[in-house]
Amino acid sequence: MTKLESSLKQIIRVNHAGEYGAQKIYNGQIKFCKNSKLKKKLERISSEEKVHFDYFDEQIIKQRVRPTLMSPLWNILGTTLGVMSSRLGEDYVNACTESVEEVIVEHYKKQINFFKSQKINNELKRKIEKFCKEEDGHREDAINSKSKKDSFGLRVFKRFTKLGTKAAIEISKRV
Repeated sequence: MTKLESSLKQIIRVNHAGEYGAQKIYNGQIKFCKNSKLKKKLERISSEEKVHFDYFDEQIIKQRVRPTLMSPLWNILGTTLGVMSSRLGEDYVNACTESVEEVIVEHYKKQINFFKSQKINNELKRKIEKFCKEEDGHREDAINSKSKKDSFGLRVFKRFTKLGTKAAIEISKRV
């Protein structure tokens, strides 16, 4: 397998894992959300994330890519993050979305730059560009939806969430 083929498989594996994790987070939030307006928003976002997951799930099979071995852990951690943020309230739900999506948008932009540097303009690149815009929309919506308070607890939660998301990306690339 060439280095390029290996890189493309890694992109599919890590994006598949990320969209799987997103499903777990949003579904955990939806399950415990008490605010009906927020719940509808989360259901909309979750349905968009499901489209992303389904695309990468199809690519895993079509391109014969080994999925991450970390899925059972991402299931537990994603669900826990979703439930925990939902139980802590709307500001934590929005902080979770903002933090995760900020990292994902950065991650997708790096992949888009990789495609550009390799002069690749295929369906995978176009899907990642589309998904990146949607993820950025989720991030923007979360920023615009949160209250003006920025407590120490929220700042710690956002930092923890970003670090966890970055770690999950790096681990899923390799394992």
